[in-house]
Amino acid sequence: MEWHILKEDKKLQSVFSKELNISPILSQLLINRGIRGLSSARRFLKSDFKEDLRDPFAFKDMEKAVDRILKAINNEERILIFGDYDVDGITSTALLFSILREFTSNLYYYIPNRFKEGYGLNEKVIDLAYQNDFALIITVDCGISSIYEVEKAGNYGIDVIIIDHHKLQEEVPSAISIINPKYDEGYPFKELAGVGVCFKVAQGLYEKLKKEQEYLYNFLDYVVLGTIADSVPFLDENRILIRHGLKVLNQTKRVGLKALILGSGVDYGDLNTRTINFALAPRLNAAGRLGDPKLALELLLVDSSSKAEYLAKKLNEINKLRRDIGDNILKEARELAFKQIEEEDNKILILSSEDWNQGVIGIIASRLVDEFNRPAIVISEEDGIGKGSGRSIKGFHLYRALETCKDILINFGGHKYAAGITIDCNQISIFKSRMNEIAQNYIKDSDLIPELEVDAQVSLSDINLDLIKDINNLEPFGLGNPQPIFCSYNNIIVDWRLVGENKEHLKLKIMNKNKVFDGIGFGLCKGSNQIYSKGKVADLAFNLEMNKWNGIENIQLNIKDIKNIF
Repeated sequence: MEWHILKEDKKLQSVFSKELNISPILSQLLINRGIRGLSSARRFLKSDFKEDLRDPFAFKDMEKAVDRILKAINNEERILIFGDYDVDGITSTALLFSILREFTSNLYYYIPNRFKEGYGLNEKVIDLAYQNDFALIITVDCGISSIYEVEKAGNYGIDVIIIDHHKLQEEVPSAISIINPKYDEGYPFKELAGVGVCFKVAQGLYEKLKKEQEYLYNFLDYVVLGTIADSVPFLDENRILIRHGLKVLNQTKRVGLKALILGSGVDYGDLNTRTINFALAPRLNAAGRLGDPKLALELLLVDSSSKAEYLAKKLNEINKLRRDIGDNILKEARELAFKQIEEEDNKILILSSEDWNQGVIGIIASRLVDEFNRPAIVISEEDGIGKGSGRSIKGFHLYRALETCKDILINFGGHKYAAGITIDCNQISIFKSRMNEIAQNYIKDSDLIPELEVDAQVSLSDINLDLIKDINNLEPFGLGNPQPIFCSYNNIIVDWRLVGENKEHLKLKIMNKNKVFDGIGFGLCKGSNQIYSKGKVADLAFNLEMNKWNGIENIQLNIKDIKNIF
């Protein structure tokens, strides 16, 4: 693994330190995250819910959307909320449904089945809406690519409002209002999740009704779940929504969310981005991956404690099945990946099988990218049609690559790092060849070497609680705002041992200038054969964190890489 230590900017460090009254290291950490202006730095550190969220009416179609929703409410028209089946779509639906049902009982929701209906608005739903006298359809976390379906709704006399955050293709749907930061050139922040865009609509509605915006704070538990699960950058408005949303989620009174938290085995009141990503979100996603996504939505909206416990237990069972299926597919996919790399020298992995469950292929693609450090598209084949999910690496824009192959794709969508495709199975081999030609031109051999971006070099002797406090000022961590990584050279290994059920983790005691720290290297057992006695010297790259054990807190190094052991 290559270490890339980010360059210091002493001049800007000095400005930030003086004007913001912060340490030089915190100043540099802000600079490393692309923050170069004083106002941006203040906003990042403060992240004030009342002052720092943008005016929802900065969206050019917000007035139209709010007015149409209020018209439907006042005229007692039937409203249908159509959501996506992932966590972002489910939380978007729960958020908008919970807010609108305060004003109308003529409100319904629909979440499509991934396997039977696929992604996005479909003709069946438009026909159902017409047959049941719906006057307004609101799509959440989808809709921007539904050209034909929106037109059909219009022909039936049904208005459509699109609330989405996905990238547009060539045509724009004929909806009466489109709230999408990637469509709206005037809205400055483009990276809101679908549930974040729904929250902006809720803000607009409350402002129009002259209701207190603070009441919307109570809905941030939905917002933080969808935003974190959708892997958007933890910057700008997302940072504000996540930071405050974590506070709300840790105190949530919703019986469904409390049952989900307790059933996931995590501590209520101590939730963070990691527990959402690895405990809560997978359970909510599992329903849509293997069956009926409405189970997850029902859990978010349920009022009965007994039903909440039942639904949470059901989602746990589905999630366990999802893990088992995923493990088997990953094993097969890994073997195919090795073959493509060793025998074909492929820089992008295009893998397909009739035996792979469509609901878990996105997870498999992510795991392959992590393991092989190259883009991967995993395709599930059924009845001659392949549904694929792709993930990419830094330096390879997956969506743009797919655009060059659109003549052999039935459908595609996504962004730089993640995308989905639909393809005729007869075209998969051609698609594989063409994508690898593109990859050969754009992916250098050096891009395939894992790189660790290091924020700063420090001496272990300089690590103290003040540095931990500086790091905590940057929370929450995620895409765009990663947990800071430091490196330190010439450290003495005082002790080491393997821990974990399969002895896959490395537990260390490290010393530098008579200062000793505990260190844990998750999954670093492969390198442990290099450390065969005490007193070895090593260079380390690590995060800093507080480790709680038996009521005692100590600074611990979460080791990401070890080099130059001698």
